[in-house]
This record gives sequence, C-alpha cells and structure tokens, in this order.
Amino acid sequence: MRRVMLLAGILGTLISGLPPAQADTDVHYQGLRIPVPAGWQVHRLGPHSTDCLRFDRHAVYLGPAGENQLCPAHTVGRTTAIHVEPLTEQTRELVTGLLAGRGGESTGGPPGLRVTDPAAHEIRIAVPEAGALITGSYGRSEEDLERVLAGITVDRPPPEGAAERHSGMAHRHRWIRGDGFDTCNAPSLDAMQAWREDFVAANIYIGGVARSCPDGRLSHDWVAAVRSMGWRLIPTYVGPQAPCGPHRVRFTPDSATDDAKASAEDAVRRARLLGLRRHTPIYFDLEAYAHNDPVCRQAVLDFMDAWTKRLRRLGYVPGIYGSVASGIRDLAQATGIKKPTVVWFAHWDKKSDTRADKYMEDGWWPGHRRIKQYRGDHLETHGGYTLNIDNDAVDGYVR
Repeated sequence: MRRVMLLAGILGTLISGLPPAQADTDVHYQGLRIPVPAGWQVHRLGPHSTDCLRFDRHAVYLGPAGENQLCPAHTVGRTTAIHVEPLTEQTRELVTGLLAGRGGESTGGPPGLRVTDPAAHEIRIAVPEAGALITGSYGRSEEDLERVLAGITVDRPPPEGAAERHSGMAHRHRWIRGDGFDTCNAPSLDAMQAWREDFVAANIYIGGVARSCPDGRLSHDWVAAVRSMGWRLIPTYVGPQAPCGPHRVRFTPDSATDDAKASAEDAVRRARLLGLRRHTPIYFDLEAYAHNDPVCRQAVLDFMDAWTKRLRRLGYVPGIYGSVASGIRDLAQATGIKKPTVVWFAHWDKKSDTRADKYMEDGWWPGHRRIKQYRGDHLETHGGYTLNIDNDAVDGYVR
C-alpha cells in the first residue's frame, strides 16, 4: 500500500429513498438517533417495565420488553410502530433465520442487515455498529414505516457495555476507534506484543495475485495469538489492479466482473484458513490509477460492484482500500452499483482524523466505517522493535 500517494445516515442507504417523516422530536438509544413523528408516544422498556409492547398504535418502544407486560386481554390490527432493542445472539439469530428462508426476504446488506417479512407486516434491521435491532410494523402499506426508518441514523457509539448488560454476554463490536498500522510482512509475535501498548489494530495481507509479500509468519496460529493479545485485524486482499494503473497484474474491462468474483472467492477461502469467520471485513487493495480514463473507471466500478456482491453472498463484509484521488472518489460518486460497506482511504497529509479530510464528504461511508492511512513508509520503534509501517487512524470495521 505504500505505493498509493495522494493523487445521511447509514440506515437511509438501506431503504427505498423516501423522504424522512416530519418529526416532532428525536430520541436516542444506543447510538441511534430516532425521529419520533408528531403525535407518537415513546415508551422506554426494560426488564422491570410493565408497558405493553404492541403494534396496533403509533409508538416508539426503546429497550427490551419487560418480563411482566400488562397487555390487554385481546387486541387486533397493526399500524406503523417501531421497537428498538439490543442486538443479542437471540435477536441476531431471528434476523439470520428469516434471511435463511423462514418467511423473510433480504433487501439490503451490511452495515445494517435488513429483512422484510410481508407475512407479518414487519421490517427488521440489525445494526451491528450500534449493537441494536430495529423492528418496524406497518398496516396496509409499508410506505409510512419506510419514511420513519429513513430518518434513523447512527450518530455515536453505543454506551460501553450496553449490549453486555442486556444480553448477559460479552459483545465485541465490529468497529473500533484508535491507532493502527500496516506493514508488508506479519511481524513477530514478540514485536506484536511490544507494539500492543501503542496500537489497537494492524493490517494483514491475506492474499491476492498482486500481493508482494508472502505469508511468512502469517498463519491460523499467528492470528489466534495476536487476537489473544487484544489486537484487532484489518484483513486485506491484493488482487488484480485497474487497467490504467502502473501494475503488471491487471483486470480488463471485459474480465472485470469475473476477476472480481474469483478474487472474492479466493479471499474468503484464505480468510477461513486463517480462522477469520463470517462477518469479517475484507478490504480489496485497489492502488491508484488514472481515474480520468472513462473506460478504465467503468471497469473499476464493474469490478468493485461484483466484488461487493460476491463477498456479501459469501457472508463477509466487503471493503476497499484506495486513494482518495481515484478509487474512493469514483466509487463514492458512482450510481447504479453496489458499493463496499467499509472504506480504507489513503491520504498522506499526516492528519489522523477520519472525519475532517477535505476529500471525503460527510455522506460518504458515514458512521464507524472509515479507516484513514495518513502517513506512508517510515520506520517506527516501540518496545525495542523497529518496523517499516504506514500509520492509520481507525474508526471502522475490523476483525
């Protein structure tokens, strides 16, 4: 990656594009900002709450339903309502069960796993970034519900330990915020232990026809060992490069889709060999290219569209590493394609802020879906061990 030089809400991207409902007020729950339409009630639930969770009235329900709800003996009908609760193993299985064919249909992908269940008149969205599950109900038509969902955004991380308090289990967020680094070869375990005091995340190159460094120390055991130290990993795959780039191994406009599918399948195979399971993000390393070449640019978009679709189908989270001046900008501005869920952008301005980069608009990959490579090729020493690294500011998906 050292060759690359500088050359509104998450949920709104998962729905139909309808304008958000006019809200009387906003409420916040586990990092979600939820617009409450005028006239709706807000009920804060919990283990000891006796409020009845019911979908025959306009309301927003926040939290897990109580053990002893005081509900009417008999109610009939459904209307537009929202329930937001912690995303536990049980609620996650509910969504994945529907996706597997038990009555639901998926219409979206990460960072929110969305399922429409027409038989129950419900839409469910699992949002790992906030550790939350949203269940929306509707009456005759889902249009009113879609308008409410369009306004829900992730505006901050969930409170520390929120998921654990409700589920009784340890929960490791997919995203993390802190200092990271990337280097060509997997460092020794002693070096990783020494560097752990100053960094939270490290990149690993897991494969690809354009990868310059071999596996070396990288193995299933190495991954397990560094994760036990507390490291979070950024798996990266270096496949064929853009047709108008300077690298020898390239895809062509005609081969872009097939090469992307093959790359995604190989990346997943290699991830599994390293013990990186489903829902792991895999970043495709797309080096800088001449983005003013329209044929080349379209080939890149075709490639990333196919990479994204195939990686999602295989159960992994599609990502891209690239220059803000070519691949990242072209993808952000593109329409009519599936875009990677997470982004790792290169801008060597030595500013470690993923949000304040002048080339990255706020609406591009909002929420905790960004990693910034802000300084290239240099030596650093920590704990007596010296490595040649790039520096990364991490506020994005890792394993």
